[in-house]
Amino acid sequence: MMNLLVVKESGERIADISCSQEHTTKFSPKLSQVAKHRKLAQLEIASGSGLVGLGTGTGTGSGCGPAIRWQLLLLLLLGNCIVGAFEPDFVIPLENVTIAQGRDATFTCVVNNLGGHRVAWIKADAKAILAIHEHVITNNDRLSVQHNDYNTWTLNIRGVKMEDAGKYMCQVNTDPMKMQTATLEVVIPPDIINEETSGDMMVPEGGSAKLVCRARGHPKPKITWRREDGREIIARNGSHQKTKAQSVEGEMLTLSKITRSEMGAYMCIASNGVPPTVSKRMKLQVHFHPLVQVPNQLVGAPVLTDVTLICNVEASPKAINYWQRENGEMIIAGDRYALTEKENNMYAIEMILHIKRLQSSDFGGYKCISKNSIGDTEGTIRLYEMERPGKKILRDDDLNEVSKNEVVQKDTRSEDGSRNLNGRLYKDRAPDQHPASGSDQLLGRGTMRLIGTFLLALLVLFTALAEAGPTTLSCRTKGGRQKKAKETSWNGRRARDGREDGHAAEWRQCWERSALSWRRSAPPELDYYSLIQL
Repeated sequence: MMNLLVVKESGERIADISCSQEHTTKFSPKLSQVAKHRKLAQLEIASGSGLVGLGTGTGTGSGCGPAIRWQLLLLLLLGNCIVGAFEPDFVIPLENVTIAQGRDATFTCVVNNLGGHRVAWIKADAKAILAIHEHVITNNDRLSVQHNDYNTWTLNIRGVKMEDAGKYMCQVNTDPMKMQTATLEVVIPPDIINEETSGDMMVPEGGSAKLVCRARGHPKPKITWRREDGREIIARNGSHQKTKAQSVEGEMLTLSKITRSEMGAYMCIASNGVPPTVSKRMKLQVHFHPLVQVPNQLVGAPVLTDVTLICNVEASPKAINYWQRENGEMIIAGDRYALTEKENNMYAIEMILHIKRLQSSDFGGYKCISKNSIGDTEGTIRLYEMERPGKKILRDDDLNEVSKNEVVQKDTRSEDGSRNLNGRLYKDRAPDQHPASGSDQLLGRGTMRLIGTFLLALLVLFTALAEAGPTTLSCRTKGGRQKKAKETSWNGRRARDGREDGHAAEWRQCWERSALSWRRSAPPELDYYSLIQL
């Protein structure tokens, strides 16, 4: 606070004027003017007005109008305080601007109490005046200035370019001048340089590949690599150590000892914080010999049903796949054959052969063959016949010599009314005709009766031998000596007690009954003695 005290020579107080310190320091251009007026006032007072001026200084003199002089001095001092209070002042600071290349940038300068002063726009780093008040000075048709007729001045830059970046100044021509500065930053979205970036690549399995991606922009873009399918990127160093990562940063991606699982599309992504982010797709093709895998090499199905044969094929480049019978006959799609392929990934497919209404001629071997420019391979599937549920298939090689040509029937008459020597009937079947289910059951029942009778005879024989002691019995004769010993033993027993032994008689009757039953049930080709010889 500055105080101005005006008194008479006698010490009478005339005026006490206070001016704010803020006004005297804030508006520095007026300080020299105020000091000049103070000196003039002191000179007037010292010239004889009889007044004491600023501070404690005194002076004496004579004049014709002392009252008028001190009133003028008072008005002058009040005017200086008022003028200092209405100096130009910036209301808000000038803000920095960040804008993408090609868009429009705007700087806004707000000044109060401009009065008769002017606002100018200056490119600070180039020290070039762009505009004064509402007039553009520089020869640039992309620049324009606007004023809202109050306190706001605006600098507009259309279609910003990289050379427009730098510091801009809003200046008021006070003494000394007042100014504000702000920075214009021009950013450029990333852009991939196709001329310096890799394209699709083909390498053999086990080889190496280097993928390069370069981009421009401001700030400098960052390059990130990812796989399109979301799988991990496999990197191998010189010590054969393997690392996996979802993403890899850097302009170059190096892949070594590549396997077929690394085949696919790789994405080069460039970003610098300025939208939009851009990317480029690179397809890595790995070549290798075809490989065929057969999930089920043995497939069974009944006649007149449908069956599906499957082969899994891996090949790169893409292979030609087809089906073939084991005799070399190629299978062509038709009413009974349906050929389809299901793609699992870039190099793996599933070959599918669907056969409808199976016939006897369909059983056998099938080959799935895959060929590409590197080589070819094949897989084999064997299709065999299965019996239907509830039905037994009897093959020719499962029958004995008798059942190959005839099947026993239940009745005792043949179809033409004739009988064979044993009173049993047989029905001839065609060579390509399978035995009927009734004949199968009858043949099985006759066999079981034959086996049962034989076992019963053996049981009775062993029992009799155990009870008879040293007596030897035999149902077959090998030479006259054995037959004579049998008759002697038998007759000797009867001669001792005049009758047959009870156990011997019981055994003889049982044996005769068993032999009679056997004759009735056995086929004519088998006789009683041949059974005993078995």
